[in-house]
Amino acid sequence: MSDEDKRSLKVKAGVVKRLRKELDMYAAEVATETAKVQQLRDAGADPHDIKYQENILAESSAMLPDTRQRLEEAFRELQGLVEELGDGLAGSEELVQAEEQIAAVQPLFA
Repeated sequence: MSDEDKRSLKVKAGVVKRLRKELDMYAAEVATETAKVQQLRDAGADPHDIKYQENILAESSAMLPDTRQRLEEAFRELQGLVEELGDGLAGSEELVQAEEQIAAVQPLFA
């Protein structure tokens, strides 16, 4: 199999890994910001401070669907590439890494 195929597989696996990490980061940020908003409300903080935290929460929440969609597209592309090149790259490090990324992300879309 060509080096170009290996490189393509490695790049697509890296994209899936990065987007998964990004999705996890945004989900954690939403949880943190939700707790901050609730804490401000419970403490009877200034309405301006609460509104500011709500805006931060809204921005983080808005990123979740977009990131999930980009991850799903990258995941499907990686799956297709593995199916296409799998036999020719059997046992290669790139194929193993790609399959690991597929296994890690697949439960999100099952």
